[in-house]
Amino acid sequence: LHFALRLCAMTKPILLLFAAATRSNPAFASSSSSFHIRSTAFAPTLRRAFLNLPGRSIANHVLRPTTITTTSLATPPGKGDFYDDEELFDLLNLHQALNPDEEKGLFGGDNPISGVDDGGDLNEASIAGGIHDWVLEALNDEKSNRPDDPADVSAIPGLHELVLEAVEDINSSSSSSSLKSEEIQSPSPTINQLAYDNLRTLLRDKKPSIRAIATDIDGTLLSGRFLHPTTEEAILNAIDLAYNNESNDDDEKSNNRHFFPATGKSRKGAVGSLGPTIGPLLSKCPGVYLQGLYCVDGNGGVLFERKLSASAVRAAEDLVADFDISVVGYDGDDLYTTERTDVVIGLSEIYGEPTVEMMNKLAGHEAGMHKLLLMDEDLEKLAAFRPRLEELARENDATVTQAIPTMLELLPSGCSKANGVRIVCETLGIDAAQELLAMGDAENDSGMLRMASIGVAVGNACPQARESADFIMKERHDEGGAGLAMNLFGF
Repeated sequence: LHFALRLCAMTKPILLLFAAATRSNPAFASSSSSFHIRSTAFAPTLRRAFLNLPGRSIANHVLRPTTITTTSLATPPGKGDFYDDEELFDLLNLHQALNPDEEKGLFGGDNPISGVDDGGDLNEASIAGGIHDWVLEALNDEKSNRPDDPADVSAIPGLHELVLEAVEDINSSSSSSSLKSEEIQSPSPTINQLAYDNLRTLLRDKKPSIRAIATDIDGTLLSGRFLHPTTEEAILNAIDLAYNNESNDDDEKSNNRHFFPATGKSRKGAVGSLGPTIGPLLSKCPGVYLQGLYCVDGNGGVLFERKLSASAVRAAEDLVADFDISVVGYDGDDLYTTERTDVVIGLSEIYGEPTVEMMNKLAGHEAGMHKLLLMDEDLEKLAAFRPRLEELARENDATVTQAIPTMLELLPSGCSKANGVRIVCETLGIDAAQELLAMGDAENDSGMLRMASIGVAVGNACPQARESADFIMKERHDEGGAGLAMNLFGF
């Protein structure tokens, strides 16, 4: 009982701070099946809580001195002796979030194995009772191990240690009963179980064969010009393993690894937008640029190139004039426009593309254009414009795709990012259906996500990309979703 009182005195401030945070913090997001706690959003709150609690510090986890008299131990106290009604209400809400009625996975937050915020969807075990029962079980074990020992405050473990001990016990018991659980066939598997089964299949059957990573840039690796540290580290690691790894393995396949971008950007724009650390390394990698219209090997040699017909460029220029929509023509790393509007300037300032040059008529460019970018900040106007552009494309041996909501792209017919990825993989000796991890977020990524052995959509992906992916990350591009995907599924 003395031990339990000490634990209550220690945990009450932490639980109250955490419970209070749930009332206003958006990190609690309700869904149709469960509550998902995004632990990364609570890290600053809990860090401040530990720093500000009297008698506690991050480096030295100690108990705050508490006086317990003999009289107070005469009657076993209940929760009402420690918490008032409002505090109990907060704790009940916290318990509901930590232990919903629906089936929930073991960790319910950042998975300590993969680092992925799985929301409980990706775990095999369904743990009844939540964190409250885990701690009680650990307390009972602690008591049974030393029933005759006098109360020793210095020997009482902290809440963190108790939970870790309980989780270890659950892990071991879950592992020992895994065969039995797999033999039980549920007539109607839950969404959580289906997600776990899918992840298990990808990791067990497909991940070991991955030898190449193809990734979109804008909206997948980057949010504007921001590259999340997790993603940056994962890219550097992948490039190092692919091109700097001095393996002693004589297996040619094991040493044939590749990382390359598959983007609608120009090559110069892709290299520049990823910063001074990754940019120079990317310039030495193979690449799919301009939606697959310009593909190169690691030495910069052109593997494939295709341009629009002059008639398609002329027709598009006439059409954008009717709708008052901005247009930019791409000829490799050279960009041209007939009017430098704000959205055109944003190509360089926001997305890192080369400066767009002025010219009177795009159709007058003798070298021709790989693609046209048609842009407007008014999404309704762009949506009304798209059917007319698609009609024009059918009449001029072209096709339409979209990577960013404010931009439509006119490409030569039969060309796509997926086609470019296929060409690069064939050149590198990669079987895309068996050995490629592809990552993306937009409509123009759908084809390569479908053709890859593992296709991953980041958390901010559009519906088309989600439908084409084998796995959808919960984390967005600006939360390191692509980096976590590489850590989880890459080589």
